[in-house]
Amino acid sequence: MVIKVRATFRPGGESVLVERGTSVVEAAAAAGIALNTPCGGKGKCGQCRVILRSADGLTTLDDIERAQLSEHELDDGVRLACRAAVIGDVAIELPAEAFMVGGAILEAGLVELREPQPNVRCTPLRLEQPNLQDQRSDLRRVLEALGRGACESRADVSLLRELPSRVREADFGLTVVSIGERLADVRPGAQPSRVYGCAVDIGTTTVVAYLVELSTGRVLATGSAHNPQGLHGADVVSRVEFADTGERALQTLRRESVGVVNEVIGLACRRAGVRRRDVYEVTVVGNTCMEHLFLGLSPHYMARAPYIPAIDEPLRVSAREAGVRINPGGEVYLVPNIAGWVGADTVGVLLATRLSESPGPALAIDIGTNGEVMLWSGKETLVCSTAAGPAFEGAQIRDGMRAARGAVDHVRASEEGLVVRTIEDAPAVGICGSGLLDALATLLDLGVVDAGGRIADEGQAGALPEKVRSRLAGAGNERHFALVPGERSGTGEPIALTQRDVRQLQLAKGAMRAGVEVLLGEAGVRAEDLDRILLAGAFGSYIDRRSAVRVGLVPALPLSRIHAVGNAAGAGAVLALASTDEREKATRVARGARHVELSSRPDFQTQFMETMLFPSA
Repeated sequence: MVIKVRATFRPGGESVLVERGTSVVEAAAAAGIALNTPCGGKGKCGQCRVILRSADGLTTLDDIERAQLSEHELDDGVRLACRAAVIGDVAIELPAEAFMVGGAILEAGLVELREPQPNVRCTPLRLEQPNLQDQRSDLRRVLEALGRGACESRADVSLLRELPSRVREADFGLTVVSIGERLADVRPGAQPSRVYGCAVDIGTTTVVAYLVELSTGRVLATGSAHNPQGLHGADVVSRVEFADTGERALQTLRRESVGVVNEVIGLACRRAGVRRRDVYEVTVVGNTCMEHLFLGLSPHYMARAPYIPAIDEPLRVSAREAGVRINPGGEVYLVPNIAGWVGADTVGVLLATRLSESPGPALAIDIGTNGEVMLWSGKETLVCSTAAGPAFEGAQIRDGMRAARGAVDHVRASEEGLVVRTIEDAPAVGICGSGLLDALATLLDLGVVDAGGRIADEGQAGALPEKVRSRLAGAGNERHFALVPGERSGTGEPIALTQRDVRQLQLAKGAMRAGVEVLLGEAGVRAEDLDRILLAGAFGSYIDRRSAVRVGLVPALPLSRIHAVGNAAGAGAVLALASTDEREKATRVARGARHVELSSRPDFQTQFMETMLFPSA
């Protein structure tokens, strides 16, 4: 017998009946509340803290919770939503930081085509009316008017069933929409009409859609949202592990992916005043795992040596089969992947940046939870993927958060002390990625953090100026530097960078930089010979270039050679949507890139240990 219990969430008052033993995270999701769980429910990040307001109703504390929570928090009824399960009627309070809040999602960096060549064509026709001397079928009449003559044709049976009535209702004046060589739709009236497509970038953290008028290639509007799969972990590996728990989990991930794609397409359409049924094609980029989960394909084998994905070719599927809510006759085109851990998003970056057309060696880095490094040596393109982790996006950082109101996004030293800026100039409630990198660079400059990543202890702090020394407190991994004192923050507690945070950032930047160094060594290219370094993605476009160089995330080149290129993966998806030539070029780029697998290379481990260190001032 299934026992149902009620979980009520405050301050919103959402209430839901769930099976006894359901985790608080799952209960919240059933109530329509997405909690922040970047570690995927392992209890490692501690960012899903909730407060138990009733006497009981949850399972008892486990060892993981006891290790994460302080005695003060335990006394206050704080629990980890990913570890606690509902066993009776319960009231749970959600502090603001528990929510998976919206933030700044990059929607820039688009490339405009001068001569669009879309795969979708819209052709007005005036058909000859049939008679006893002209008994051609309705389909042949349409095909010959299109200039195709007697040939094998492609059309949906559902369209053919309606074709006779549509042709006659339109009095033989109609407009035909074709996708490639397939008849996709017949509209009444023989006049030009607009058709649209959407380019979608399915990121590990965020999903963005670009609505494009196909005849001009012009982007009319965008829609964006956070990827709801973050409920199962901030990184790809966590989602693969969740998918491996069974078919139900895999279908949950697919449903979440398709759902958010439909959400961002709908948002873009509403912003532009376009009907969904006027959208006929969607192009998709994402890392290899995101494309697999979008189609409901198991990522099991691509996550284990020798890392073989189910698909890496360009793929066309019907919108209906994919579950994408556009015109029923529409199609979804998936840009090809390169390898198990280097996906279509990398192909999008290579396509949009024209990296291989650089006159000399050039480097592109798409900085995110999964970091992709692309090098044009002057002769060939080399690519690799590094598991940077979610630290740059604020996850697994004590006061980390996404780029939302109140996030510290810029830090620098001044003669008076620190200058700290927050998004919307609101009281500080946390630190986002660009602020983390600035803070780390500033602490290196001030001597608070040494080249090994150690925050100055009490003995070393004596050599620091008083205005700097006074911001230091704690010991061990909890040793921290207060960027914003508690009396000036929006939480009443200091917004600080801890020793543990510095280590997380070291790991992330070390992985990214090690990938860069391996590719440079493989190609025989010196860093100083690079014509340009392109930083792609949201984090790469918002960070201060000087800070990136100071912490050693990128080689120390003149800042004039380092450029932010926006969401280049999304720009590549737009190019593939607006031009069949670009689509073919994307396939050539994917097949021509040489993938360098880092996991089996001893030099990667050596480089990783070296690049963990911070450069001298």
